[in-house]
Amino acid sequence: MSSKRLPWVIKYRPKRLADIVNQDKAKKLATEWIEEWIAGKPKFKAALFYGPPGSGKTSLVEALARELNLEILEMNASDYRRASDIERIARTAAGQRGLFSKGKVILLDEVDGISRVADKGALEAILDLIEMTRNPIVMTANDPWNPGLRPLREKSLMVPFRRLTKTNVKQVLRRICAAERLVCSDDAISYIAEKAEGDLRSAINDLQAVAEGYGKLRPC
Repeated sequence: MSSKRLPWVIKYRPKRLADIVNQDKAKKLATEWIEEWIAGKPKFKAALFYGPPGSGKTSLVEALARELNLEILEMNASDYRRASDIERIARTAAGQRGLFSKGKVILLDEVDGISRVADKGALEAILDLIEMTRNPIVMTANDPWNPGLRPLREKSLMVPFRRLTKTNVKQVLRRICAAERLVCSDDAISYIAEKAEGDLRSAINDLQAVAEGYGKLRPC
């Protein structure tokens, strides 16, 4: 896929922790936790990154892994609807050598999408995975407060993500416009940011759709 056709949410995904806006507390907690793993003394084997959609949860995992040269084994909700899926894919990686020698982090996205009824055994398999892992596990959720997820909360470092402000979103959109050599009025940027309601991923998708589909943003 050419860079021109690459979705901007991928093209402009944060490369470093410093690129992630308005999440200083989350960055601090996550960095300290990974450092505990490197030292071989993690207080928690898993961390649960939680907050609104588009606030940077997955991006923070990817940026941190890039800075520390860690490999990410990623599974999203559709990959672990059954306990057997977790056991087949993630359990093997969790049993490999630890972080310092192997350089691996396991990412389980959208764990709040697990249903105790429809996805029977999945939660228990994740808990087993946390117990035996020799690599850090990061889980993400928009809303982790479902009573059914209490066992995961009790086993995890809770890392909160703030809803991005309109100013935060506009900052990133302007940066993308500059990189793409696009002219965009303040009114247009403000409208897209307002509509996104803090979801940066949604705002970037809208910006690209307007630029490519409607011609309201024109190359310099």
